Amino acid sequence: NAHMFYLLLPDLATRTRFINGMREHDIHPVFHYIPLHSAPSGRRSGRTAGELAVTDDISERLVRLPFWLGLEEHLPAILEIADAAIR
Repeated sequence: NAHMFYLLLPDLATRTRFINGMREHDIHPVFHYIPLHSAPSGRRSGRTAGELAVTDDISERLVRLPFWLGLEEHLPAILEIADAAIR
């Protein structure tokens, strides 16, 4: 998507390590995707037919990088931190 930089990491533990590693470099990525069926309004008003395992899985692995002009120059360092988090 053209309006954000994001990574899909292998699991929640890796995402947590990645976020912590980035914060050590004063970069503050966030996770912000909460599936509608998990959100308070979705639980009140929505309905599902069965479990939404793929949606839950992706929501735990997605991380959004801060968006600023020139971010592209920092992508190699960001990917190094991501690689360290995966190991």
